[in-house]
Amino acid sequence: MVIYTPMIPELIWEGADGFRPSFQEIQVGRLTLLVEPLGFQQARVVRLLSTDPADYLYSPYQPGRVVSFVPGRVTDPWKE
Repeated sequence: MVIYTPMIPELIWEGADGFRPSFQEIQVGRLTLLVEPLGFQQARVVRLLSTDPADYLYSPYQPGRVVSFVPGRVTDPWKE
């Protein structure tokens, strides 16, 4: 990666070492999702772990979507 900027590298990359996201792997029905908890009962889908191509077309669980997330109680998308 090449960055063209007049700023010194220390200013550009300041704080990059300290960023440690916390991911959790959850099971939703037959889907396995890697999510990043955002706060109270919300999580962002980081990755969908599946070998079935049809699962990637199901829009509520596409990466980047914010879903309601209560540990221990997740709704099954195939029963909605």
